[in-house]
Amino acid sequence: MQVEYPKPKWSERFLVLDMLEGLKTTLRELFRPKVTIRYPEERLDPANRFRGMFRFSFDRCIACKLCAVACPIDIIYIDVHDEQREVDGKMKKLKVLDRYDIDVKRCMFCSLCEEACPTKPKSIWLTTKTYELATYDRNDLYFNMQQLEYWDDRPRYDGLPEEEAIPQIESGRLIEG
Repeated sequence: MQVEYPKPKWSERFLVLDMLEGLKTTLRELFRPKVTIRYPEERLDPANRFRGMFRFSFDRCIACKLCAVACPIDIIYIDVHDEQREVDGKMKKLKVLDRYDIDVKRCMFCSLCEEACPTKPKSIWLTTKTYELATYDRNDLYFNMQQLEYWDDRPRYDGLPEEEAIPQIESGRLIEG
C-alpha cells in the first residue's frame, strides 16, 4: 500500500516567507526606544515576587529548626538550649536560640526555609530587594543572626574614584592635561 502525502502549498515552498515570519519580532522591536540604565548609579527595583537576601527576626523565632531541616543543601546552622523560666507562676521549659547562621555562598534562594517556618508572621523571609552580594572574600558571605536581623538594604554605590590625569604622548612629545 502506497501512502500519499498532501502536496505542499506554494507558500510553503518559499523560505523567504518563513524567514520574515521568524524576523517579525525582531523587526517590530528594532524601531522601539531602547531601555538602558547606567547600572551602578541607577538601579532597577526587582518585582514583588523577587526572592532576595534573607531577613531574620530573633523575636519571632521559636527555635523549631524546621527551616534547617527543609534546606536541601544544609546551609542553615542552628544551636538551641533548653531553659527553665517562670511564666505566670509556673515553671516552663523554653527553647533559647544560641546560634542561627546561614552560609549564603552556597544558597540557591529556593525559599523552602521560608515555607517551612510555622510562625505567623514568618521569622525568616526572603522578600528583601537585595540582589547584590558580590564580595572579594568568601567568608563575607557567612552571616550570623545579628547580621541577618539588622540587614541593611543593599550596598550603596559611592561612585568611581577620581582618576588622575594620565600624561599622553603624541608623536614623540608629552602633552599635559
